[in-house]
Amino acid sequence: MNDAKLLEVIGLNVAFGAAHAVKNVSLELCSGEILGLVGASGSGKTMTALGIMRLLPQDAALSGVVRMNGEDLIAKTEAQLQAIRGRDVGMVFQEPMSALNPLMHIGGQVAETVRLHRNVPRNEAHRAARQALDDVGLEQLGLDRLPYELSGGQRQRVAIAMAVAMSPRLLIADEPTTALDVITQAQILLLLQHLVRTRNMGLILVTHDLAVVAQLADRAAVMCQGEIVEQGAVDDILKRPRHAYTAALLRAARLEPKRAAPLPLDAAPAAPPSTPAVLEVRGIVREYPRKRNSLWHSTPPLVAVDGVSLSVHAGETVGLVGESGSGKSSLLRAILALEKSQGGEVSLLGESFLGATGATMSRLRRAIQAVFQDPYGSFDPKWTVQRLIGEPFFLLAAPPTAAERRRRVAMALEQVGLSASDAQRLPREFSGGERQRIAIARALVTEPAVIAFDEAVSALDVLIREQVLSLLAELAQRLKLSYLFVSHDLQVIRAIADRIYVMQRGRIVEEGPAEAVFASPRHAYTQSLIAATPKLPVT
Repeated sequence: MNDAKLLEVIGLNVAFGAAHAVKNVSLELCSGEILGLVGASGSGKTMTALGIMRLLPQDAALSGVVRMNGEDLIAKTEAQLQAIRGRDVGMVFQEPMSALNPLMHIGGQVAETVRLHRNVPRNEAHRAARQALDDVGLEQLGLDRLPYELSGGQRQRVAIAMAVAMSPRLLIADEPTTALDVITQAQILLLLQHLVRTRNMGLILVTHDLAVVAQLADRAAVMCQGEIVEQGAVDDILKRPRHAYTAALLRAARLEPKRAAPLPLDAAPAAPPSTPAVLEVRGIVREYPRKRNSLWHSTPPLVAVDGVSLSVHAGETVGLVGESGSGKSSLLRAILALEKSQGGEVSLLGESFLGATGATMSRLRRAIQAVFQDPYGSFDPKWTVQRLIGEPFFLLAAPPTAAERRRRVAMALEQVGLSASDAQRLPREFSGGERQRIAIARALVTEPAVIAFDEAVSALDVLIREQVLSLLAELAQRLKLSYLFVSHDLQVIRAIADRIYVMQRGRIVEEGPAEAVFASPRHAYTQSLIAATPKLPVT
């Protein structure tokens, strides 16, 4: 890092009518420096980043000074800003699939950034795009690939390539690793760090993940309710927080293992739980057809799940962990009978689930429910909460009366810490954490024996994540529930699971009690997952 001041923000304010999203924010950034902008959802982090870029909604009021290399960006016209964005300032957004054009080849998308700022022929722009993709580790990826053909980590690298194609002096990355597994996250963080150091850029990393800030940033600024409450060197803030809000973030980020006393490193694998298995999966195979490359020869299918077996016992929480592409979600969809498997069996409460039909299938479906990563995506935005939570009642042989349905919905809402009066509201009126509570209420309403969670807390900030995990633990104990918890976040799995299955390339490579797996991982893949997990400094 050198001492050349690249960016200076003085008294930045963003308001929507009488509501102030950002209040009098001041910060600075030097070339070659990484600043972590940290806070929970709604703290004003993203609005601060968008305010610096002048990418706010039309109804937002912006004031203050954003000085870059001596020039005030707030005073620039929109035409002048168009010349600066992409050339001098690049931005990486949280969800690359939303930032990329799904119908446009990735080479053309990166080349478009080049042609907007340089008057060069198309072939030269594509050469620059090839170089940008090479710089972010996508040397083997063809320029003619479409975004949907790429993994999440590859899409994020393409988004970074677009942002750095013109070698900007300032890069703003808004939650660039939130939905990525730990191995891909580690690769993206190393890439960002490498770009900053080799190109002498300044990077503002917007995140709620304090462990990521500890690993990557030089300094940190902590935001709460639109204001910066603390900023300074990362080690000082994480080891000696001065503000109560920072201390609360740190406590929430340090999820405690479910088992307080670690097992000995040489502990033998534990025997299966003595309680009966409520869910038993035996030899599941899930294949997907591939594009045919020849008229004469068929292409072997992609085997996403290759003979996987696992069990969930009464009152037990089982974690299923692995990186993106390991087959976790394909396995879960097969278990839930949402996709047809090509082999294997699933037993639920001692009965065959995959082969069930008619009334038997309806009865068994009531016994297993699911909570997905994005509740808003699984809700009809026009339905009230009453209708959303009551939707599973169609599984009942004798659906309840309207009065009974209202009573059970109200009870489910109260079980997850919401109010019965919330039943008449729409999903858009709730925060992300509240929407996830509604999804949990919908899963509870049929009184299931097992609930499957697919990355259910991966998009939540540390404070909301802690609340949701505490809620799930309390519900499991009070209602005698069993959970199958699918996640790429090892810290979450360690905090909630009794036993763990580790999945790689469609197969289970390790299983055992949670603390035994974390204390003494036997498989090299498990060891690599644990090593790649960002860690907070010990205070």
